[in-house]
Amino acid sequence: MLLKVILCNKVSFKWFFDSINWYCMIFIKNYILKLQEKIRYYEYLYHSLGSPEISDNRYDFLIKKLHYLENKYKHLLTANSSPTQMIGSPGIIGFKKHKHITPMLSLNHVFNYSDFLNFYKNIKISLKEKKVFFCCELKIDGLALNLVYRKGILIQAMTRGDGIAGEDVTDNVRVISSIPNKLNGINIPKKLEVRGEIFMLKNDLMRLNGSVMNNCKKIFSNTRNAASGLLRQKNLNNVAMQNLMFCCYGYGYYPRYTNLFSHYDRLKQLNLWGLPISGYNSILHSSYDILCFYKKINSMRQFLNFNIDGIVIKVNSIILQNKLGCTNKAPRWAMAFKFVDQEKLSKVIGIMYCVGRTGAITPVAKINPIFISGVTIKKVSLYNFNEIKKLDLHIGDIVTIKRSGDVIPKIISVVKDYRSKNIKKIVFPHLCPVCKSILKLNTKYTKVYCTGGLKCKGRLKKLLYYFCSKNGLNIHGLGYKIISQLVDRNYIKNFFDFFNLDFDLLSSLEDIGKKTTINIINSINQSKNVILSKFLCALGIKEIGSIKSNIIAKHFLSLENLMNTTLQELVLLKGIGFSSACSLFDFINIKYNQDIIFNLSNSLNISSNHVQYNNTVKKLNPFFKKKIVISGTLNKFSRIEIKGIISQLEGRVMSDVSKNTDYIVVGKNPGYKFVKSKILKIKVILEQDFLKIIQDFL
Repeated sequence: MLLKVILCNKVSFKWFFDSINWYCMIFIKNYILKLQEKIRYYEYLYHSLGSPEISDNRYDFLIKKLHYLENKYKHLLTANSSPTQMIGSPGIIGFKKHKHITPMLSLNHVFNYSDFLNFYKNIKISLKEKKVFFCCELKIDGLALNLVYRKGILIQAMTRGDGIAGEDVTDNVRVISSIPNKLNGINIPKKLEVRGEIFMLKNDLMRLNGSVMNNCKKIFSNTRNAASGLLRQKNLNNVAMQNLMFCCYGYGYYPRYTNLFSHYDRLKQLNLWGLPISGYNSILHSSYDILCFYKKINSMRQFLNFNIDGIVIKVNSIILQNKLGCTNKAPRWAMAFKFVDQEKLSKVIGIMYCVGRTGAITPVAKINPIFISGVTIKKVSLYNFNEIKKLDLHIGDIVTIKRSGDVIPKIISVVKDYRSKNIKKIVFPHLCPVCKSILKLNTKYTKVYCTGGLKCKGRLKKLLYYFCSKNGLNIHGLGYKIISQLVDRNYIKNFFDFFNLDFDLLSSLEDIGKKTTINIINSINQSKNVILSKFLCALGIKEIGSIKSNIIAKHFLSLENLMNTTLQELVLLKGIGFSSACSLFDFINIKYNQDIIFNLSNSLNISSNHVQYNNTVKKLNPFFKKKIVISGTLNKFSRIEIKGIISQLEGRVMSDVSKNTDYIVVGKNPGYKFVKSKILKIKVILEQDFLKIIQDFL
């Protein structure tokens, strides 16, 4: 009836539709404002806190959506303060801010081939050039940094901030060894603005998180988060800061009188002045070659010791760069071609609890199987009970799974829009899932421990497995399944029981043949000759890993000296720390543990780590105090054995090649480290030379 009245009255009809249109416009305006606010929040988490909450794909989708709505409804609101027009984030309160000499712009980015080809074609059309050369680089996943040098002296270091001004982190940056406080060489400009990425190696993050966990503090979720957190800390921790690295990828203010008019040549000049640059930069011109470079880097990124999230493609000619110009947010001559995050949805169907070798209980989510990056994933570790609370996770939830660094699966978030009424709350256990002993919270209320000690077979199995692993005595063939059978049948109750195993006993186990049995017995006999550091690490003492074991072994030289030590002596050891010293001291002063160590010492030949050298021999030993990298496979030794030998010769094995590397030991089928060493002109030691050095000095 109302509709008939409205249709009969033209004025009412116009008023009706004007009202609907007005309400729609108000709704759209509010939606755009809320979307802007949401993106600002995500940008703050990413740029300022280094702790992203959503994937790059999701962020890119939201930005494109906002851009489309702002263009379509320009009459509703101005976009001057919109995230589509801004760079970075305002930063963290409490840090002084300084203006950059030139704006520190962001990069436009794409995720697929067609968008890359559009960028490539637009460059060619805009420049009207038949052949345009591009400098293709790795996009390291870290934190952008701007360095200002005057007369070759570092005077200021700033984060990107909002692109106009950044946070002053000069004092922190001076601690980072890869950033020179003074440039070296000739023709150094009076004023220079250098730009690059602060990042952390994957293995350094693992070591850092290990020490953080031992002190019951919050761990870093990824290398970017760690780099951002350490760079912005106000109380300088020199040891932690030494984990940070810098790679130069460009410049802001760069004087023209240097007569270098290609991006690649300027990078090489910066390297000559002492600034580290990537060894993967390539000059390419065809779209096909660039796509091949993208695919090659994407296929090898899981083998790199640092995280990358794509490649950066830049027009190499400075003259052509100036011709193309920039928008107020990003240069038109450069683009980031990002890798697509491997993320999928799955359902949590249950929670299981695993007992570690220290007795720590780790919750693990069982999920419906999903296939990511060539791997089927059925279980995902939740690290600790706080992670469950943080995610607000329930059994039955739909969750987003990501393989962090294409290796470790992780639950990123719970998709609460898909949450059903049938979800179940996760109830924290009060008893150990294996031995039913009472569980105990640590003092920081972050971890739960089983109080059953070695009576808990779950803990005993993990501890014995660690004892036989590469970190321990390196007994080949004794995997977790075999050890589990040995424990369940009560054939093994302690470490020294391994040395009482015989052929008949091992042959009685399931799925173990004659050849495997013989190999295990031979490996057990070979493991009886062990250096002190490996023996100490094999015991699985809380907070005492391979690095600290090596420090302790070099100090005490013998097991007898270690067993007679005092807590004060352990605390004073450089690189050990109070908590680790207490853990070791408590362990070796428990009667039960002393009996185990005594029985093991009777079964094993434990030798000193330390090789005594006089001054003449020190000078002749080529590995003494040298940094060494290993690439390829050696016939005579495993990778762990090589590291042990170099350590005995007081050398230091590094995970990756750098300009500070002294030697690279090369075996069969060397990888990218060997290629990189040739570029950096690192001295090569072949297997036969390595064997000769061992014979002469060990």
